[in-house]
Amino acid sequence: MLQPFLLSLLLTGAGADTLVVPMPGIVVTGSRVNESLLRTPAAVTVVERASYANGRGVGLDELLNGIPGVFVQSRAGAQDVRLTIRGYGARGNGERSNTGNMRGIRVLTDGIPVSEPDGRTNLDLIDVGAADRVEVSRSNVSALYGNASGGVVDLRTDLSFAKPFVRVEERAGSFGLRREQLSTGFVAGRGRGALSVSNTNYEGWRTHSGSSATQVHARFAVPLGEASSDRLLLLADYGSTLIRFPGALTQAQLDADPTQANAAFVTRDDRRFHRAGRMAATLEHSLTESQNLSVSAWAEPKVLQRSERNRFRDFVRYHVGGNAVWNLDHTFGDGLVGRTTAGVDEAWLDGSIQFWTLTPSGARGTTQVADKREGANSAGGFVQQSFTFRDRWGLQAAVRYDNMWYVAQDYLAPTTDATKHFTRVTPKVSVSMLHGDHTVFAALGGGVEAPAFNEIDPPPSVAPTMLNPFLDAMHSTTYELGARGTLRNDLGTWRYDSGLYLIQTNNEIVPFDNGAYFFTAGKSRRTGVEASLDWAPNARFSFKATGNVSKNEYVEYRNTIGAVSSDFGGKRLPGLPSAVFTGTARTRLVKGLSLSLSGESVSKLYADDGNTATAPGYALLHASLDYSIAGVRAYVSGRNLLDKSHVSSVFINGTGGAYFEPGLPRSFAAGLSLQR
Repeated sequence: MLQPFLLSLLLTGAGADTLVVPMPGIVVTGSRVNESLLRTPAAVTVVERASYANGRGVGLDELLNGIPGVFVQSRAGAQDVRLTIRGYGARGNGERSNTGNMRGIRVLTDGIPVSEPDGRTNLDLIDVGAADRVEVSRSNVSALYGNASGGVVDLRTDLSFAKPFVRVEERAGSFGLRREQLSTGFVAGRGRGALSVSNTNYEGWRTHSGSSATQVHARFAVPLGEASSDRLLLLADYGSTLIRFPGALTQAQLDADPTQANAAFVTRDDRRFHRAGRMAATLEHSLTESQNLSVSAWAEPKVLQRSERNRFRDFVRYHVGGNAVWNLDHTFGDGLVGRTTAGVDEAWLDGSIQFWTLTPSGARGTTQVADKREGANSAGGFVQQSFTFRDRWGLQAAVRYDNMWYVAQDYLAPTTDATKHFTRVTPKVSVSMLHGDHTVFAALGGGVEAPAFNEIDPPPSVAPTMLNPFLDAMHSTTYELGARGTLRNDLGTWRYDSGLYLIQTNNEIVPFDNGAYFFTAGKSRRTGVEASLDWAPNARFSFKATGNVSKNEYVEYRNTIGAVSSDFGGKRLPGLPSAVFTGTARTRLVKGLSLSLSGESVSKLYADDGNTATAPGYALLHASLDYSIAGVRAYVSGRNLLDKSHVSSVFINGTGGAYFEPGLPRSFAAGLSLQR
């Protein structure tokens, strides 16, 4: 571990020229109001487009790698990623996760949820090339967002450009990667709009791992009235994706040939073909000088087809919802100011599911074996009160109530129809001390996460019903201490962000039988320290290092399902490494030409509750070279330059010893961008 540790202090993921921006100038929305990043009493990170401009333009790993407390890996080199934030989301892998679902982490684009009411997040409407920046809340924010908000990732579009532009981008890389993208920003009166159209094709480096995606993203914002804060934002998205899944390998298969696929996945031609659209609108209006209101509404129809677990599956889903957030600013005198925020959320997911037999070639058969309906409703409301004294001391308290309602109907076996409610009151309180460009904060808050709909199927051993009786909502308590700020001295500009956390969880949701079924375990505990440091000694050089060291363990957990009872108390939580380090060194060689060296170090992690299956740790080296001048930008990058074998994802509690998804070997990408 010493070599990876030293490497990580020197290097990590490559990006284009970056600036250390004074944090008072950065405004974030993680607290559901526009607020200075410096003064937000929570762990929040902002990633600008320049830091991931040299990527392959395919997955969220390119945007989120190198954020303290965030662990993200590309599962097969395409869109699907394995993402955890302080341990939330770790169970989102397995055969059922091959549909591309993440869990436990809320994903938004321009404030509109991509995540569904039950906590699942499908990435079909996420285009990393269309995002201008990403805001990541690393704290549990269930007190503001509700269910499955162990972290929040919000991809934002820049609509503040001064003049129209057109940008054409072409990328190509190893293993048949080809991506074209056309982006334009246009002006219509006082309004600003952005349109992005992209097409991505990837043959894949493993057998049966190819993918393709076509995506369209449109945004238009227009001011209303004279107040700068009054505006209407319109959003429209479309995505069509086809992804084939290679599946997990045993240790012997991994050692023999990591490019091979799980034979069962190939035989069944396991894949997904998803078509999804979305329309949304957000109205922001100042009621008075001290009051404002934001109202959003969205509709998202989906047509989903999958070959999975020896069935051809047809889904038709409708995700509709809305929210409203009201803010009132107070001035009490003698340097004391306050803000009251109240909000309500409502989201409904409904649709039909039809399962068919699978032909030998993996196509839909002629025999229908299931005809069901899934419905999930998430309703909640919150109130938050904050006080700031003399722009130095802060106090913030919030409480939220959530009511999750599931309905499951089986039209072929109506006696198994079932409904279930999950309700929870979630509080959070934080205190902060502000001093110049520095903030120190402490927070205590709760979290809630109901099981996702693809986790509620009952195992065959229980009485016929559509809802698993072994499941309940997971709830947690987070203790957090953090600090962030900017220093300037003769050695340059330094920007730091650090945090300590303790997360205690009851009713941990655990997969078994290769993720085919889930049940609620006892208690777990996650403790960690995370930090990032950016240093820019001058305009030509920049350095960044991040690290996260954690201990993630079951406190109480006895598995009584099956023939043998097992006690896993004291075992480490599977899917979570105890140490992750990244680092970046970047220099401008001549005008317009820059070089980046980067690396990442990940410790071993376990793939099962008993800690008998281990994915070893690894250290990877990356580099990129880019040239940018007068609207022309070109780059070439290489990842895993030393061609180190590693595991990028695990099927937790997989069956037959098939736990491991091998990581991408040495690969290269090049891109050219023309903007006018």
